[in-house]
Amino acid sequence: MATRRFVNDLETCRQLWNTLLPVNVVSDMWEFRMCFHRQYDHRPCFMILEDAEGVSGMMPLSYVDNSNKIGFFPGEIWQEKTWLERTPFYVREGGGIDELFYSCPEGTYLRYIEPLQEPYSHLLELDEIGYVLYPSQLDFKLEAYSGRFSHKKYKSIIKVIGSIKEQGSRFYVNRLEDFDALVRMSIESFGENSYLNDHRFRNSWLDVIHFLHKNGWLRMISLEIMGKTAAVDIGSVYNGVYTVYLGGASRDLPGVAKVMNMYHIEYAFINRLFKMDFLCGDFHWKKLFHLTPEPLYKFVSPAPMEEYAGKTEKGDDSYPSINETTIEDPSPMDMKDTPNFNYLL
Repeated sequence: MATRRFVNDLETCRQLWNTLLPVNVVSDMWEFRMCFHRQYDHRPCFMILEDAEGVSGMMPLSYVDNSNKIGFFPGEIWQEKTWLERTPFYVREGGGIDELFYSCPEGTYLRYIEPLQEPYSHLLELDEIGYVLYPSQLDFKLEAYSGRFSHKKYKSIIKVIGSIKEQGSRFYVNRLEDFDALVRMSIESFGENSYLNDHRFRNSWLDVIHFLHKNGWLRMISLEIMGKTAAVDIGSVYNGVYTVYLGGASRDLPGVAKVMNMYHIEYAFINRLFKMDFLCGDFHWKKLFHLTPEPLYKFVSPAPMEEYAGKTEKGDDSYPSINETTIEDPSPMDMKDTPNFNYLL
């Protein structure tokens, strides 16, 4: 029988994360998550299950003060929901996934979880649909990808892209100062519903950009048309996965988003990247571009969080802790730099 403990010391949480969790994509890295934690400053409460053999499970959680919920670390809330996807958690080989989820505190709301294998799929509910593309499954041939479209629809997309390129266009890679233009275009298009309208989210992405750029994983693409910045997207390339996180495009140039989307896709095929991830969000263009839907799931424990809410009301922000436990600090991860290509569509 496992016992449950919580860790709120940030340094111990870092050691747990780096020791127990895999790194498949950039957002699985502690440093990436810290870009958001520094801005949101929600209290970490990593949940540890331990038995006679040691740690049997670990769920990286944060207490989101203003919503009285617990979510995946670092609790980067936007419109009452966390934003980062596919957060990893740890279950020892042969351990019980159901025990880990059922041990989560009341009021836990975990989003964007990859599907669980049987017999554990019943633990989760459908959350949102992610959209991906696997160039590797198409033998990295753009002709195979274009075959997903009807001839008429593909011809229409190429015509729109051609008309914009004829206006005098140029792509720039990692022109960091264009972040301000991205923010402006996003807020102009979506107003208060823009992610970037929240200063915490905006500043988090500034930190992410510098972290990615420093390590050679950033793919920040800017499109200039007639000397003016018309679109900016933020992405990363790591471990053969090209992730496009967010972007902004001019409302005055219909079709400019199609140019950006095809630019990303051609880059992935030409550079033989295994996977593209355009994340969740039911935007029409994702279906138009015949991306592959991948359902992601959520775990909800909706009852009141009495054990935490009571402490908060009394001004006590402490948690059960295993800070006295010694956890070996892992050796630095082996990270390969990804060269920046300047291929122009």
